[in-house]
Amino acid sequence: MATAAAPRRFCRCACFCSENLYVARYGLHLRFRDERQLRQDYGSILRSRGCVNPEDFQQLLVELEQEVVRRRRLGQESAARKALIASSYCPARPDLYSTLQDAALAPEFLAAVKYSTSPGADLLGLLQRLEIVSGAAA
Repeated sequence: MATAAAPRRFCRCACFCSENLYVARYGLHLRFRDERQLRQDYGSILRSRGCVNPEDFQQLLVELEQEVVRRRRLGQESAARKALIASSYCPARPDLYSTLQDAALAPEFLAAVKYSTSPGADLLGLLQRLEIVSGAAA
C-alpha cells in the first residue's frame, strides 16, 4: 500500500533571522539581535550615515524588528501557499502528468537507461551512450 510522503520541513540557518539585514537608506547590511547590540555595534556608523535623532533610530528599530518577524514566518507562509496550490490546482492538460511512456523517448536514450542498470555498466560505457543521445558523437 502506498503512503503519502511525509511533509518536508522548512529549514533555515539560525542566523537567517538576525544576520545580513539590509537598510537601504543607510546603505548597510546589519546584524540585529536587540536595541543594545544595534547601538553598540552600529551606533557610530549609523550616525555618520544620517541616523542622528531618536526618531530615526526608533524607525530603524521598527523596520528591523518587522524584517526579523517576516523572516521567521517565511516557512509557515511557504507551507500555507503550497497547501493552497495543492488543494486548488487543476492542470489544464492532465495527460501531461500521467506516466511517461517509453514511446515518447528516443530509442538511444532508452538504450542508455537500460545500459546504466545492467550489471556490467561502467562510466565510460554510459558516457559513450550519452554522447550518442546528445548528438556529440560523430
